[in-house]
Amino acid sequence: MHVTHLSLADFRSYARVEVPLGPGVTAFVGPNGQGKTNLVEAVGYLATLGSHRVSSDAPLVRMGAERAVIRAAVTQGERSQLIELELNPGRANRARINRSSQVRPRDVLGIVRTVLFAPEDLALVKGDPGE
Repeated sequence: MHVTHLSLADFRSYARVEVPLGPGVTAFVGPNGQGKTNLVEAVGYLATLGSHRVSSDAPLVRMGAERAVIRAAVTQGERSQLIELELNPGRANRARINRSSQVRPRDVLGIVRTVLFAPEDLALVKGDPGE
């Protein structure tokens, strides 16, 4: 499984961004504050329906916007799917798979699979056993 394209609208610092991706390792490189972690967070949200950085969806919506949209084209073998999540703070989130009629957001769980290793996880290998 790999994400071949990521599209964000009003997600975190991005008004709009389109990111083509290929199979294998992808590295986002750039100065601090440019939105690298926001891209990773968007992919993680598709996988878990939550953020590793905040406990609610409101901070994920760009300031001044009503909602955020995460769209990803995903390929697994010969099968391709388009996943779309609309984040609506204070209201129910919406989801679509392959531009079909609306599905429950939890129906997208398992399509994108991720493993997150964040800087705060370094305590697992650097910290004392009692921590």
